[in-house]
Amino acid sequence: MENYKNENQKLKNDLVRANKIIENLQKNQNENSDIKKLKDENKHLKNQLYIKENEINQMKLKIKDNNTKDKYFKFEDIMVINFTSTDSSINHGIKCVATDTFAEVEEKLYHIYDEFRNTNNMFTIKGRTILRFKNLKENDIRDGDKVLLFKIE
Repeated sequence: MENYKNENQKLKNDLVRANKIIENLQKNQNENSDIKKLKDENKHLKNQLYIKENEINQMKLKIKDNNTKDKYFKFEDIMVINFTSTDSSINHGIKCVATDTFAEVEEKLYHIYDEFRNTNNMFTIKGRTILRFKNLKENDIRDGDKVLLFKIE
């Protein structure tokens, strides 16, 4: 009988140890699962960062490349020039920047008023003639200025 009690006690102790081992393994499995989730999220975030860095580098290249049609400017660099024709058929503002040549701005105007493309036009600001191939800054044209278009017959 004493042998059965000892063996029973030994089995109870083994069962307690086995339950502790199982409990530790379950904790480790949960921790490993959490670690795997964190690793996956870390990998995903690194991938997103890589994509964004590539986008930034592409934007920087576009800014540096003066030959590209896509130019990027700060909001405060953008200005509007108001065009008015002597016959009052034009009264329109054109968005531009100070480094645009007047010819580029004139082209934007002709995209809207195509009928003026085939006429001989002269532009003045504050009584002086505008030089087409100088930029707006060189022509002393500022945000909100009014440019008068004279259609020469």
